[in-house]
Amino acid sequence: MRNKLVSLVSIGAIAALSFSAQPALAAPVPGFEALYDAVLTACTPPLGTPAACEAAINAYSSALVAAGVDPAVALQSFTELRAEVRDAGGGDVIEALFEQLLPESGAGGNQASPT
Repeated sequence: MRNKLVSLVSIGAIAALSFSAQPALAAPVPGFEALYDAVLTACTPPLGTPAACEAAINAYSSALVAAGVDPAVALQSFTELRAEVRDAGGGDVIEALFEQLLPESGAGGNQASPT
């Protein structure tokens, strides 16, 4: 019985370590997780709309600026957020909104070749 318990504890520890070693899909700025999640919800199906997405992006951006977050940190967060929204099915309209509001966050997805 004791060997089984030790085995279960070891398996649990290994599993926990493997999950913690995985990179996060996105990077909310610490302390702003709720606003980050609000953008993700507002910009992806089934609840997302362009108007809600724009309002959520502006709220997150304004909060980061007001708190004096380093612009490089904020940009990294928005870049990863944009990728997560894209991966979650945000769609072309939402991608265009990100491009309009945050062009430096990088266009993604399959870009057509100009030739």
